[in-house]
Amino acid sequence: MELFDERRLRELVYGGAVLGAGGGGSIKAGLAAGREALALGSPRLVQIDELSPATLIATLSIVGSMGGMSGAQPCPHGLALRQLARLEKKHIGAVVASEVGPQAVTYGWRESATADFPIVDAPCNGRAHPLGVMGSLGLNRRPTHIAGAVAIGGNAGGSNYVHLSLRTSATKAGKMIRDTAASSDIPLAVARNLLPASYVKSHAAIGGLKYAAQVGAIMLREMEHGLDGLLHQLVRFMGGRILFAGRVNSVSLTESLGFTLGHIRLHDRCGGECAVGVCNEYLVLRKERKSLATFPDLITVFDFESSLPLASPQVKPGMHVAVLGVPRSRLKLGSTMKDRALLIPIERRLNLPLTGSGMTISHAPKTTTIQAGVHDRRA
Repeated sequence: MELFDERRLRELVYGGAVLGAGGGGSIKAGLAAGREALALGSPRLVQIDELSPATLIATLSIVGSMGGMSGAQPCPHGLALRQLARLEKKHIGAVVASEVGPQAVTYGWRESATADFPIVDAPCNGRAHPLGVMGSLGLNRRPTHIAGAVAIGGNAGGSNYVHLSLRTSATKAGKMIRDTAASSDIPLAVARNLLPASYVKSHAAIGGLKYAAQVGAIMLREMEHGLDGLLHQLVRFMGGRILFAGRVNSVSLTESLGFTLGHIRLHDRCGGECAVGVCNEYLVLRKERKSLATFPDLITVFDFESSLPLASPQVKPGMHVAVLGVPRSRLKLGSTMKDRALLIPIERRLNLPLTGSGMTISHAPKTTTIQAGVHDRRA
C-alpha cells in the first residue's frame, strides 16, 4: 500500500500528460483535483494482488470532449459510486481509473481520501483513449453481460444537471453516456462495471500508474533544461522516437458528438509536412501519405517553449512543436486495445486509416529532427 503525497501527485500528473496523448484531461485539472483530495485526507494506492480475488472493483471515468473538459471540473465520482452500489445492490471494495491521463490519474483520489476506497494500480488502459468502451475491460466482447453504470454532471438542482443510471451492456452504456454528454455539453463523471479483482487482473493495464509516475519523474527532472534533453531521456526510457519537429501550420478541430475532432498540420524548415488526426487524443500521424504511428501507439505533441505535452485543444497555429511516438508494444495497455474493430467508427469520422500495424521499436533515439525543430524555432 502507498499513501499518495504532493511529490507522487506531480509525477503522476506530468507522466499522465505524456501518456494522455492529447487527452485524459489537463495538467491544471489533475493538479487541482489531487491537491483537493490531499487536503481532505490520504488517498491510498494498492496493488491488485493485495486484494481478495472476489473484491468488487468499479471503474471511474469522465466522459466529454477535450474542449469541454478544459480547466478544473467538478467531479462527483463519490455520488456516482454510491448510486452504483445501490443500483447493483453490492459492496464496492476498490476503484480503478479508466485510463491514464493528466487528470485521469487522479480519479478516485477524493473518494479514497474521504470514504476509504483504495485505488488499484490497474487502470483499464495505460494511456488515454477516445471511447468509453475502450476502458470496459473486455466487456465490449460480452454483449450479454449486463452491468450498472452511473453518469453525473452539472450542478445539482440546476437546469444543467444530469444524472443517468443504467443497467445494460458495456457497449450500449458507453454510447448512451457519450450521447448524453454530447447533447448536454457537460462532462459527466462515471462509475461503472463492477467486476471482481480476478477479472480485472486479467484485462487491466497492471502497473499503469507506476509507469506514469516513472515517466513523470523524468519530466520533472528534465523539462527545465529544455525539450531536447527531455525528449532524449523519454525516448531512452520509453523506447520511442521523435516522429516530427517543426511549426504548427493549421489546426482544424471542432466539438462534435461529444468529441474534439479534426486535424493538425505541421511543417518543418526543410519543407516536410505531416498531419495529426485527432479524436480527443492524437490518433494517427501521417507523412507523405504514410502512417508513421497509429493508435494505440502513443503520439504526444510537445511545445518547445514550455517543454510540456499539449492537450489537443491547446495546439495553436504558429507553435513550435515536436512529436514523440512510442510503439504500442512498449506501453501498458488493457485488453480492449486488441479489438481493432473499435477504431472503425473513428476512421470514418476522421477519414483516415487507423488499423495499420503501427510503429516498430526503435533502439536508437533520432535527434536530428529535434535539432531541426529547434533551428526552425530560433529562425
